Amino acid sequence: MQTTWQPRRGEIPLPFSLDQYGLYRSASSACVYPRWPRSVGRSKHGEFPVVVAREHFRNLGYSVWAAEPELPGNDGFILVSFPGKRRDGHPAYARMESFFGANVLRELNAKADAEKRRFTGNAGGGDPDLFVFHASERFFVEVKWRDHITPKQSITFPLIERFCHSEVKVVRICGQSAP
Repeated sequence: MQTTWQPRRGEIPLPFSLDQYGLYRSASSACVYPRWPRSVGRSKHGEFPVVVAREHFRNLGYSVWAAEPELPGNDGFILVSFPGKRRDGHPAYARMESFFGANVLRELNAKADAEKRRFTGNAGGGDPDLFVFHASERFFVEVKWRDHITPKQSITFPLIERFCHSEVKVVRICGQSAP
């Protein structure tokens, strides 16, 4: 059985105001977080935890792409998910090839797909939520709120770190009541 992957430096806590979650869910203009641009499928409720982390890193001066290939403005990426889109050379995958090289990603995905099939029965999924970069610094971020690292993530995250030489950090958003 696959062992559970752990981030190198533990989880990074990221506080947010619980009031903002309510404002976000109600699409209030008073919310400090921008709306997630896609509201279909797993994103139908707006990806609030990912938005909180994305805005945090953007405010620190980083460029941030999300693991959603159909985001407008070329803000999405594909690394080890969406095998069909990878094979078809989707632009969100090509963007990652420009960072890591086609050969590196081909080797990563051959290994990741085989391991995902072996342990979970399919080759889909496994990308961290965000790719964060500025100049020569780059890393991936998995955002958690009320959930934990999945078995598929335990398979793909160490492979991503090994092949891409980029850390996968885990950010846990932490709701805080207003004073």
